Amino acid sequence: MTAVLRRYSPILAFIVGFLLAGLVQGHPEPLETPRPKPGGVLRIKPYSSVLNTDLDPAGQGYSVVIEHLYEGLVRLDSNFGILPGLAEYWSVTEAGRRITFYLRKDAFFHNGKEVTAEDVKFSFERLFRLKSNPLFYWFASRLEGGEEFWKGQAQEVSGLQVVDKKTLIITWKEPSISNVYFLAADFAGILPKNLVLSQKKKFFEKPVGAGPFKFDYWLRNSRLDIIGIRLSRNENYFGPKPYLEGLEVSPNFLLDGFFEDEVQVVPYLSYRISRDKYQVMEFNSLHLAYLFFSCHLSPFDQAEVRRAIQSFIDRRPLAALGSTTAYFGQVLDEFIPTFLPGFVPESRDGRPSMSRVLQALEGAGLGNKDKPLTVYLVFENSTKDKARKFYEYLREALKPAGIRLELMVNPAPEEMVAIKVPYLIYFEYRLPLPDPEFLIKPLFQSDSELNRKYFHYSNKIIDDLLENQRSNLRFDRRVGIFKQIENILQEEVPAIPLFYYRQRLAYQPYIKNLKAGPLGIFSLNLRTAWVAK
Repeated sequence: MTAVLRRYSPILAFIVGFLLAGLVQGHPEPLETPRPKPGGVLRIKPYSSVLNTDLDPAGQGYSVVIEHLYEGLVRLDSNFGILPGLAEYWSVTEAGRRITFYLRKDAFFHNGKEVTAEDVKFSFERLFRLKSNPLFYWFASRLEGGEEFWKGQAQEVSGLQVVDKKTLIITWKEPSISNVYFLAADFAGILPKNLVLSQKKKFFEKPVGAGPFKFDYWLRNSRLDIIGIRLSRNENYFGPKPYLEGLEVSPNFLLDGFFEDEVQVVPYLSYRISRDKYQVMEFNSLHLAYLFFSCHLSPFDQAEVRRAIQSFIDRRPLAALGSTTAYFGQVLDEFIPTFLPGFVPESRDGRPSMSRVLQALEGAGLGNKDKPLTVYLVFENSTKDKARKFYEYLREALKPAGIRLELMVNPAPEEMVAIKVPYLIYFEYRLPLPDPEFLIKPLFQSDSELNRKYFHYSNKIIDDLLENQRSNLRFDRRVGIFKQIENILQEEVPAIPLFYYRQRLAYQPYIKNLKAGPLGIFSLNLRTAWVAK
């Protein structure tokens, strides 16, 4: 668990170097810049046009709200580096299995109550009681006593030990660099135990956290319907106080309101937003798109056939088809996105010659246009319009391979089980935490639920490498293990990486120091943003 060390950490040197490199390579600041000043309200229009009133950190609320309303033990910067949160420092024993967190003495909830180790323990155990997210089980299963608690066989998680009011010991079953990402996730925001227990579900109507902003009130229209949320600056925040006086988030804010200077931040929804007049920010998301093969059905059970099929597909048109002005696709050549820390792109051999491709298809009884192979193209949880556009491109692209595509949109579970002909399945996946383990394990481990349900890919070497990386505390060696997995996937092609999404937003030029957050849709770091007006 060396990823969370503040002292004597092998990964700390990497993180510091990574951040310094970013500083060196970034654009130079002007020689004279205006000084930040407090005040001003930032009005933000989120991506979705549907109001989201979920303020539970374990729910599906607006990232920009949740990440500022609550605080965790640790948090991530925009480069996925580890920063202290409610934990001021920590120490590690038992080769990384046992971590003692020391909470800040000046950490208080928005209602003035002290943040205690008991609140931290309660907040984590609450996640395991909810059972509303598969990731919560993954978290629980890594803690000593976590699975027993999850299954109702224990009254508490033995791996969460309260020493005193400001000290908590977390004991993991085994050390792992990726353990820290659970503690830095939005869902790991710490809640006041006594208040949640007394108010139950009503707590989240006017929640109390320990973040840099606090709940102020619900925004309402003339009919008193809720249309958004307002947060105000937490004057008792333990860290540097935000400059902004408040945040207002509502999908009802109009693009015209942005043009009239009533709204400060919007998705880049239209090319009417002039780059000469407004600031435009682009940043990577952890939202990826793949085209998976049915690896259990002939002829897609043969790696050479899958490699050959890949040669007929140009990723660029598909990335364009998946794009909007605000959320646009960038070609993904690797299974593991190269913007994760340490994953510098590797040079790959060029595509095989078409004669070699056709030879591989012929050997599998494919490639005959007069007697094409019927293959289903499956879309799940997708709109018919999007599915149709992708289908029309792929249908033409795969004709020379002797494949006749038939479209299947949002099939019922029993339909998927009943498919006996080979299929391709378009699959979008949101990486929940910025670590390759949370991509490879759910998609490519032999016994993962998604793999068993849809893809049926199995490789014992990958399974063994996944096990080996968990207890490897050397960052560079762990990255090396995942690069081995990447090379195997490139060779066997159980899926074709298509694209990842980048987010694009626009904001008023007088908003200064606006930064992207590390996770989520429309994730922003507003801790140091300010209004120069």
